[in-house]
This record gives sequence, structure tokens and C-alpha cells, in this order.
Amino acid sequence: MNDGERQALVEPHEIEPNANALIESLRDIGYNLSSALADIVDNSLAARASKISIRVDTDPDSAAVAIVDDGTGMSRGEVLDAMRLGSRAPKEMRHKSDLGRFGLGLKTASFSQCRRLTVVSRRGNSAFAATWDLDLVVERNAWIVEGTEAVDGIRFAELLAHDGTMVLWEKIDRVGVDKDRKAFLRLINEATRHMELVFHRFMKPEPGHKAVAFDVNGTKLVPVDPFVEWHDATDRRPEDRRVFGTGTVTIQPFILPHRNKVATDSEWRKMGLAEGHMRAQGFYLYRNRRLIRHSTWFRLAPQHQLTQLARVRIDIGNESDAEWKIDVLKASASPPPTLREHLRRLIEGLGERSKRVYRKRGAKLTDENPLPLWQRIKVDHRISYELNHEHPAIANFASSLSDEQVRSFGSVLRLICASLPLEALYHDLADSNSDMEQSSMDENELLDVGRQLIERLVEFGNKIQDIESVMKVTPPFSGNTAIVAKLIDEARSR
Repeated sequence: MNDGERQALVEPHEIEPNANALIESLRDIGYNLSSALADIVDNSLAARASKISIRVDTDPDSAAVAIVDDGTGMSRGEVLDAMRLGSRAPKEMRHKSDLGRFGLGLKTASFSQCRRLTVVSRRGNSAFAATWDLDLVVERNAWIVEGTEAVDGIRFAELLAHDGTMVLWEKIDRVGVDKDRKAFLRLINEATRHMELVFHRFMKPEPGHKAVAFDVNGTKLVPVDPFVEWHDATDRRPEDRRVFGTGTVTIQPFILPHRNKVATDSEWRKMGLAEGHMRAQGFYLYRNRRLIRHSTWFRLAPQHQLTQLARVRIDIGNESDAEWKIDVLKASASPPPTLREHLRRLIEGLGERSKRVYRKRGAKLTDENPLPLWQRIKVDHRISYELNHEHPAIANFASSLSDEQVRSFGSVLRLICASLPLEALYHDLADSNSDMEQSSMDENELLDVGRQLIERLVEFGNKIQDIESVMKVTPPFSGNTAIVAKLIDEARSR
């Protein structure tokens, strides 16, 4: 039988998906509350909204979330089309400012958090609402969307006084609101912080773009700039614009100010974002100014102590989605192979640049207490002690670790800091101060740690005589003059 004969016997069959099973499966693509809200906000920005308001009712008996914008609004037909699963093909040509891709985000993001999704849109003198109720879909095992022009009785619909759209989530069942109202509030706060970072470039004016106002229950959102462009000591490197594949990539590195250039501890912590400077380093990928992925070197290099102040902004357009493997959640991406080697060389250069920043600090080795292993942190009249991750002994050890090991090592250090026996120390210092003494290291341990310390300080451009002066007054070497002398003699003979 040839191909023509076989084809003549083939019968086409249209098989509709089982609504009951598929609608439940679509709830588990991988969204959390933060990424789901961000996906809805994308639609508001694509509709050229100048104001986006999120209203949250955390009452367990009436919990709801509404995302309201003043964008262009939609007609009846456009609302129904927006409620269609797969309303846009991923390869379909889009406006350059469009933040969508698969035509799934509105539905899958909403279904991940609630069992009842309503979209109300107003344009001119007409309004229309459409609702997906998953319980109805399951009950009838059919793809049923309910539509109506009677929108006045819908919750929060009064906020749509003019053109715009509201996305309403009801029957919220994925955030534990039925068990703990506080947990829901905590997730809303996390989502708020997430949006302040993901949409920070929309919240302030940029060339060719006006600022968009965001609020949650009336509280204005404040943009979080990961590149600290507002600080005078931030080193802004030149932009590098390149054509790769079907789109243009714009790359701009930033080196954040060193700690001694920052006025307060709270300001320094703010610059470190939620996870601290070490884990906030890396590439920040933006698609049409919307942050897609951040704090990653895309497995091209480990997160290193010498690059902890380096952050690189990468801008791409939606025409590059396939090449960068942008996923449905818009939370994952990977650079195309043709760009990876260029990015790897860029990371190496940033390491050298960051090293020079630390060398400037090394020139001040004669300052009082120049190499503290413990840092005294005072914020709002509260005092804490933290291990200094920039101490050469710690930094040298961390530099030999993999990305995953660095995270584990950081967790151990934070555990040590959080487990200081403050009450016992306070009692012993007050009661028997003269009887207290620090643990000591034996000669071999001191020599081993000392050699690493000296090697690190020499690498940062410090002079041997300055290193000797510092070690004589820095624990655990202070008081061990013979050990210090031996280490310095070894260093001079190299």
C-alpha cells in the first residue's frame, strides 16, 4: 500500500478534551499568588493602563481579589475571546509592547488561585461581564462561560466608572484563607513586594513611557530599583546593543556601591533586596521592561564573593520569546547559545571590576578595627551581630564553593548568627566578666588561617607592612606576635 492509498483510508476525528479533567489540571501549572497577580497585571499594562488598583477582601466568608485598570477596555466579543483558552498563538505577531505570549495567562493564572473568574470590561457606554465558574464546568463537564451586560451587581464593579477592565477572583481556595486569614495577608504582602520589583520600571517614567500608578487597597506601591541608579556611587557601565537571531538585546552592567559608600545599615540592606547582596547578584532579564528572571548567572558562572555587587540588566523584546525560551508563567528563561559565550566573558570582566572595588577598601587597612569577623548592626535602636561575609577568611572559603554550596554555607552562617546565646553572654559579662575568655586556636590552625588571610589581602593590593600592622591588633592573631612574625616572614620570602 502506497502513501496515497493509505491516506485515502484515513478518517479525521475531532476529539474534544474532557472539560472536567482538563480544567482541574490547568490549575496546577505552577503559579503562586505573586506570579499569578503579575500575569494579570501584564494584561492591564498591555491595555495601556495608567492606573492599576488591586482590591483584596481577606474575610474567609467573602474572600476576593479584584485587579482594576483604566486601560482601553474591551467589547463584548473581545471579552469572550479573552476568556477562550489559547486565545492567542505563541508565534502570532504581536504589538511590540504586548506582554502576553500563549493566550493562557489570564485563565491559568486565575484558575490557579480561585474557582470563579469574572472579567468585567467597559468601553464607552457599554459594559460586559463573562464568568468561568469551575464548579459549573465540572458539574456539566462542558466548557461553559456565562456572560451578561448586567454588571452593576458584580463586586467591585463600581470601580469601573470609565473605560477599563476588572478581573475578579472569587471562591479563592489555594491560599489557605479558610484556615488562616493572616496567612492570606502575608501572601498578599509578598505579592506586593514581588510587583514592586517586577514592574519597577513601569512605576517610574522612562524615555517614551509615562509612569503607571499601582496600589493595593489604596496603598501606593513603591518601585524597587535593583541597580540602585539613584546612588551617586553606583558604577553604570556603557550599554551594549547587539542583534541576536530575530531580535535586539541590550545589555548594561552595574556595580553597586561598596558598604563604606552607603550611609546607613537600613539603606545597605535595602540595596541587597530580599535575599542579600550575595544572592542578588547576576543578570536581570527584562522583556518589554517587565522583569522575567533575576539574580542568576544562567549557570555560566557561580555566584562569587567578588561579583556580589555586580548586576546586569538585559532587555529583549517579545519577538525573542522563542529564542530565550520564555515559559507560560513568564518566570523562566535561558539565553540563546549564540549569546552565552558573550555573557560568560562579560561575567569575567565584572569580576575584575568588583575586585578593584574591594582593593579600594583594602587601602584602608590601617583604619580602626579594619577586619572585623563580627559586625555590630544597629537599626532603629535594635542591635544585632552578624558574621562579616567580606572577611577574607570567609570570602576565600566561599569562593571555592559551588552555587548550591554557597547558599548552604550562607544558611549555616545565618544559623550561627541567629543562635548567639545573648542572655547567657549578658549574664556572664555582668556576673563574672573577669572569668570569661575566648576559645583559642592551636599554632597549626592559626598558621593555616593566617596564610589564607595574607594571600587574600595581597591579592587585593595591600602592602605587607600594612597587613602586619593589622594582624597584630586583629583577633585571633592579636597577642600571638611570634605567629604573626612567622607569617609575615613567609610572605616576604615569596
